Amino acid sequence: MPSSTSHHIDRTILLPTILWAVVLSTISGCQLLSGQTGEKLERIGLRWQTLGTGRNAIQLEFMTVRRPKGDPLMGELLWNRLDTIGRRPASMRSALSSQGLRVGQVGATPPPPLEELLGLSAPEHDTDSPSGRPPPRNLNGWRVFLQDGGDTEVVLHDEPLATQQLSLNGDDSTTTFHNVRYLLRIRARQLREGWVRLECLPEVHHGRHRLQPTATEAGWGLRTRQEIVPLYDLKFTVDLTEGEMAVVSSTPASSSESVGHRFFTSSDGRGQLLVARLAGMPKSQQLPPRTADDNPK
Repeated sequence: MPSSTSHHIDRTILLPTILWAVVLSTISGCQLLSGQTGEKLERIGLRWQTLGTGRNAIQLEFMTVRRPKGDPLMGELLWNRLDTIGRRPASMRSALSSQGLRVGQVGATPPPPLEELLGLSAPEHDTDSPSGRPPPRNLNGWRVFLQDGGDTEVVLHDEPLATQQLSLNGDDSTTTFHNVRYLLRIRARQLREGWVRLECLPEVHHGRHRLQPTATEAGWGLRTRQEIVPLYDLKFTVDLTEGEMAVVSSTPASSSESVGHRFFTSSDGRGQLLVARLAGMPKSQQLPPRTADDNPK
């Protein structure tokens, strides 16, 4: 006989949910979207839109992890425990690999290496710098609420990078960009009940900020933004159910001009990992059951 849902709680879902709530509320640098955040994003040219509420929106939680290059926790110790195939076709996986990018996903219970990277099973190992400056942050987390089909921009560096050379064609030729920001534009689409597809498009934003015609929720308008180079050949998807996580980073052997290296190497030379978790789904609006009193007289 099936157990009563009012007395049974699935620990495999409850524990990771509690751990993520603790991380997102306590780690240094945690950013929750607010009106003030929206104003700051507008000033640097990022898109800002009404994201909805928790009940009728897709909830995504993001965390970036920065560790020294060669840290075993970000190497095969982690990636051997992730599903690196998913529902991504071979052509998509090959295109990502050619540019030093790799994508994996995992269920609601993260493996031990990912737990440690996210600070869920071990404290931070940073110590005070001899110079007296605070140690660099290893973790940064935030949450967004999106309507079905809405998108958000995940900026991968704290500040614009002065000059960058990037190999876009997979050969020895490079393109030089100035005042560069690397980001992933992530669009969330609800596939069927319980499933969401994240459509992830790498973009290079560069050059001076200037007023440009931009499509908004209310129509076309002028917005301060940079030139944008969308990398459509490297667009990838991840299908998740509630509680599952996607992990994105660079491959160890990526060249210094590859997209993976540039996107996922911090300005101080550390490797970077992006984790996206599907934290919540829109609540279905169910009609109340009809009773005798509901019948017209």
